[in-house]
Amino acid sequence: MEKIIDKLKKLLALAERGEAGEAQNARRILENELMKHNLTLEDLASDKRKNYIFPYKDRDERRLFVQILVNVCGSKSEAFTESKYNSKKKRLYAYLTDMEYIDVSNMYDFHRKHLRKEKERLLKDLLSAYVNKHNIFDKDPSERTNSDEEVDWDEIRRILHLAEGMEDVQYHKAITA
Repeated sequence: MEKIIDKLKKLLALAERGEAGEAQNARRILENELMKHNLTLEDLASDKRKNYIFPYKDRDERRLFVQILVNVCGSKSEAFTESKYNSKKKRLYAYLTDMEYIDVSNMYDFHRKHLRKEKERLLKDLLSAYVNKHNIFDKDPSERTNSDEEVDWDEIRRILHLAEGMEDVQYHKAITA
């Protein structure tokens, strides 16, 4: 992300122009961050590009990666126009500078994790919405109530909103003799 690049550049400036103790501390932090991201000081200023490989699990993750690449580099950039993917190996190939790689990699990891979490929650809500929309409930419900359970109003709102957007369909039993 841009925050990492900005942080590294600010640390470099502080290490070069700061007061004695401040400069030493900035240099130490900068060296640790560069090692963490497998970079050198020259890489901060370098525009040299190389191919990086990013794995993906499904079409949604691939589409998310493309959106991130466009967000970081732009749709007219060399990084975007030269990028490719292999659907059999489920790999994305992007032609990036080291700094672009840090941005894309961190952003992709963050959003991919959260996309998976949102998809799981959405699928759970989708089933509940479908059951509610089409009244697929126990025909002999018990009389017990769960008054001890806390109601998740956000979940109920999400489910109702999903149900409202669903198609109205009717199941008709087959005629039996």
